[in-house]
Amino acid sequence: MNFLKMSVVWLFLLPNVVSAELLSVQVEQVFLRDKPSFLGKNGVRLQYAEQVENEKAENGWNYVKSLQNGSKGWVHTSALSEKTIVLNASQKLSNSSVSQSEVLMAGKGFNKQVETEYKKQNSKLNFTLVDTIEKSNRVNTQELIVFAKNGKLNL
Repeated sequence: MNFLKMSVVWLFLLPNVVSAELLSVQVEQVFLRDKPSFLGKNGVRLQYAEQVENEKAENGWNYVKSLQNGSKGWVHTSALSEKTIVLNASQKLSNSSVSQSEVLMAGKGFNKQVETEYKKQNSKLNFTLVDTIEKSNRVNTQELIVFAKNGKLNL
């Protein structure tokens, strides 16, 4: 009889014991946000290949917990991968002329040579603004809200 009771208890507890889904950050950096929106307040910054535990998903956003420091917040699904990303190459970056950014871009099929060739084939295009945006680490939230409203975007 005790065995039967214990079996029933385990059946109810088992779904809560199953390990959570692990995801990896697949972009150079991303911030945990306080709500599932690009307009959410930035929290802790996560780096490329950092692993997070997915607690729930909602409308293209994941509520995750950083395995590195335990911080929690929302991250857009596009910044996460189900694949485990291993940074073997980063251990050699200090002894190499290749930057971490170049490793990231090459992993996505884009590198300095591809960029140079594209610029050559499109010499009339001005890439100055693109270069400026790439180097910028901050986007003013109020300017983003105004931009979204003016463009009638749903964020």
